[in-house]
Amino acid sequence: MPEHADPATQQRRRRSYSMTLAGVRARATLVAAGSVRRRQSLQVCSAARVLAALGIRVVVVQPPRPWPRDQRQRLVAGNEAGLLGDLALLTAVPRTTPGWAAVADRVLPVGAPCRETDVGENAVPCPLTVTFRTEDGPLSRPPRTLDDVVAIRGLVIEVRLLAVGREVPHAA
Repeated sequence: MPEHADPATQQRRRRSYSMTLAGVRARATLVAAGSVRRRQSLQVCSAARVLAALGIRVVVVQPPRPWPRDQRQRLVAGNEAGLLGDLALLTAVPRTTPGWAAVADRVLPVGAPCRETDVGENAVPCPLTVTFRTEDGPLSRPPRTLDDVVAIRGLVIEVRLLAVGREVPHAA
């Protein structure tokens, strides 16, 4: 069982979270509909602001070998880690990775959804895992409510980018 933050810290986090969301909404109205770079920049910065407002630290563990840049690739990420895991993912994975925009539009929609080009079936999957922990150790389940999140002292989300395996094509 993780240690709980004191009531003053919890109240400060709730207030900071509310102000951050209001700022995100205000900034989203100013982003031009056709500006993909500004929109993605808003999404990644907003994800970082929300996590910081909640007192959450994100740790990114790089794979032993970098993800390939010389072949088509796609981000492999489910929604098992919930909203917080997806926010951490946006700050950890390069926004040029196919699949990033789909996660960003699901979590922080800004204007019309971004259309990503289809990378096809032969794309190399770039897998990752998202885990939650505190100084006391790993959490058995991720926090799901705002009350749970603001109450946890020293919450860390670890995004581990896994090595890309070279898949052998199946013989027909």
